[in-house]
Amino acid sequence: MAEPQVKIGHMENAPSDWYGVPLEDQHFEWSVEEELILKRLCEKIGENCEEEEMTPMERFRATFEKKDKDRLHIECKYNVPYAVRCLDSWADAIKPGDLYQRPKLHIMGHLAMAARFKLDIINIYVIHYTEECWGGNGRMIDYGTPQMVGEPPIKTMEDLESVLPADPKKHSLYPGYLWAAKEIKTIMKRYGVADKLPVELSFCGDPLGTMFLGMTGFGPGTVMMKKNPELFQACMWKAAEFQKAFGKACKETGPDGLYMCSFMGSFPPKTKKLDNTFIMDVYADVGKTIKSHLGKDIPMWHTLGANGWEHWQEHYYPHGAVGPGSFDGWWVGPEMDPAFIHAYAREKDLYCGCSVDDHIVLDGDFDAVEAELKVRVAEAKKYPKHFQALGVLDYWTPMEYVDKLFDMTKKMARF
Repeated sequence: MAEPQVKIGHMENAPSDWYGVPLEDQHFEWSVEEELILKRLCEKIGENCEEEEMTPMERFRATFEKKDKDRLHIECKYNVPYAVRCLDSWADAIKPGDLYQRPKLHIMGHLAMAARFKLDIINIYVIHYTEECWGGNGRMIDYGTPQMVGEPPIKTMEDLESVLPADPKKHSLYPGYLWAAKEIKTIMKRYGVADKLPVELSFCGDPLGTMFLGMTGFGPGTVMMKKNPELFQACMWKAAEFQKAFGKACKETGPDGLYMCSFMGSFPPKTKKLDNTFIMDVYADVGKTIKSHLGKDIPMWHTLGANGWEHWQEHYYPHGAVGPGSFDGWWVGPEMDPAFIHAYAREKDLYCGCSVDDHIVLDGDFDAVEAELKVRVAEAKKYPKHFQALGVLDYWTPMEYVDKLFDMTKKMARF
């Protein structure tokens, strides 16, 4: 058998000037006009940070250090699509795909979002899920992350053994993402707000999501779990090698926090024939490896948005997928029972927040928003490591609804 190698397929619509260029060779110049925009956005961010008793950075650190604070820290998953909405003033002119293709626009979108909505933390979400990094092909689109094109590349053990994980510092869209993450911190330092507003960076997806989106496809991957569990497990462990390299690379850009999505959903931990809890061992390997590079000063957590995840919760801590020396906790979606998730997090001393339903925010049903927030904020106030989660913001949510969501949440989150 030939030696395994990195196999990067074709990415349709990829930016020809920087796609696949190693991080050390990535370089983008800011014009005088662009620099003025960056300066003004940072000035506004600085003004925002001084409006309350604590700056967002002080509140963020106090949460992990279990110290008193003026109100709950607020984590909002707005991601690139809503940053685009903010950047182009609802014109539907600039597309999310434009930010994925242009790292400078990516930075501007996040700074604009922070300036406009007085965020507690900038959330730089991934722009790619390895769609063409295992030998398959991908396509960049206007309204989302790239999609796999054609047949999935991994169907047999021989397919898997012939390929090596891509290097996020060298291959595909990852060097541009890492450049943007590092550059936004450089800009914030230049204009005096890096120590006031934290930046969180995503190294999503998790090994399961990476397997589905870049290796096997969702349908074949799910069938593989039952029909070829040895290959299923081998894919997970090889995907974990990429996640570890990606997490380490993200750490080197200087973020204040890191997170990784979990694609578990209603995927069963155990059936009569299968015990899938080995997935927690894979997550533990990722978490412990990256945490050893982060040290104690940079927290790291999961984001868990899918219904049915509560069946997995009990398996995370015993396997080491959360807890000391691994992931510090989780951000969970609105389907989770807030009392259930927060109680477990208190027992295990975990970072924890439960979001409100993005559909009721989109509909402008603020009676329902207030009712959900009331329950979630009450649970979050019971333990100093808890926070209030918001999002993921729907692309079509009117900006005045987002204003009202933040205003309501900040008032209710005060101690």
